[in-house]
Amino acid sequence: MRAGVVGAGPAGIVAAKVLREHGFDVTVFDKYRRVGGIWSPGGCYDGLANQAARHLFEFADLPNRLHFAGAVDTQRYLERYAETFGVLECVRPGTEVVAVRPVGGPGAVGANGWTVDSRPADDASAPVRRDAFDHVVVASGAHHHARVPDLPGRDSFAGTVLHSNDVRSGTFAGRRVVVVGGGKSALDLATRAAHEAASATLVQRKVNWMIPERFVLGTVGYKWILFTRFGEALLPRYHDPACVRPIDRIDDRVKRALWWLITRDVLFSAGFYRLPKRLRPTRPLPFHLAHAGVMPRGYVRALRRGLLKAEVSTVEAFTGDGLRLAGGRRVPADVVVFATGHDRVFPFLDLPVHDRAGRLRLYRGIVPPGVDRLGFVGFRQVFNNPLGSELTAHWLVRHFLGTLRVTADEPGMRRAVDARLDWQERALPGTGGYDFGPYDLHCADELMHDMGLPSLRTGNPLTEYLLPGGVAHRYRDLSAPATRDPAG
Repeated sequence: MRAGVVGAGPAGIVAAKVLREHGFDVTVFDKYRRVGGIWSPGGCYDGLANQAARHLFEFADLPNRLHFAGAVDTQRYLERYAETFGVLECVRPGTEVVAVRPVGGPGAVGANGWTVDSRPADDASAPVRRDAFDHVVVASGAHHHARVPDLPGRDSFAGTVLHSNDVRSGTFAGRRVVVVGGGKSALDLATRAAHEAASATLVQRKVNWMIPERFVLGTVGYKWILFTRFGEALLPRYHDPACVRPIDRIDDRVKRALWWLITRDVLFSAGFYRLPKRLRPTRPLPFHLAHAGVMPRGYVRALRRGLLKAEVSTVEAFTGDGLRLAGGRRVPADVVVFATGHDRVFPFLDLPVHDRAGRLRLYRGIVPPGVDRLGFVGFRQVFNNPLGSELTAHWLVRHFLGTLRVTADEPGMRRAVDARLDWQERALPGTGGYDFGPYDLHCADELMHDMGLPSLRTGNPLTEYLLPGGVAHRYRDLSAPATRDPAG
């Protein structure tokens, strides 16, 4: 059977690797010249760095020692992975996918396979090539379609307006820079501007939580807190009863008390206590923990030294020489960078996969109910995305082959999607049906349960519950139990 994979980022290459292990003839399409997705040259802003501590950004079959690595080293690891497992030979680099359609038209919803139309990424006038596939995996990534607010006065502004994706070396040098946004990329770029620009200002609607590299007064790496079963047990209870363990039923009063302590430790360890109160999060953890990134090194220091100014406000409009904030305050700028996120859309896909609220409606965050032979990898976002993508790929291949131990019919899938989205609105507000945030182990357990594989991986309860469990090496050799001739 033939499988087409859209995207050669981390999700795409691991999906291709797992498909190949099960005998599929794989073709990977990617618009960049090198594999890696946002980690490829030109894939994202200059200076993008990995948030993962050692042994977190890796796949099960290829360990590495990356530790808060830069884009070059991260891309090099991904390319080595693709080469090691024969994925590079399947990639069509510099190729843009312009359409993915079910064979036989929309009414067929994939039962007869899919066609993929593509062309050279740098030539919109080039003829379109059409390929037919039995299955298609969408792994196009969630950080490519920039979201930039449409503000009044744009034509009057004499400076440069960019999305964070478009920042390159030298963009800030000697200029007045304003970065709009409150997430990890916004803080990254504002910190960089503080050292390169003539002036640097960060404008954020609210102050988001940022995770310190080390917890417990700066002494314990974050993975020893966030990537353990005990740590996840303190979160609001997971929606899938099959993944709820006795430890997850800790009394809510105990959880609140522990989160009170954790909140204060994060305020100290991340450096928030050294900032004015207006520059600290206003809601206690775990509120909006799913949106938290790792606190950029140098951010707090730049604020304290006056190299960076911060405004907690909304932007109302452009002016001739900058921005106007709520209340009328004006901020001068030569460069305005919107680090305002991305739209998770698929312009090439002739199929609706969002609800009216813009949330992704995917069963298990992977397959659209009622659609055959199509799946998504990389859109079941967790803190440890390489592991999340790898387990998703194994689940999806079993779904294609019909070897999942636990599955649901179309009405059951739709009910499960509704229940999960309702839970996400309560536990992970604003995640759009995409981001599972800190639930690494619960998400892993759910997929392992469906595949009929043991979710507890060590046989030692202390190791399982107190040591980091959301790590790839515990999930080696998952292909063997499901191997089957895909032509059969």
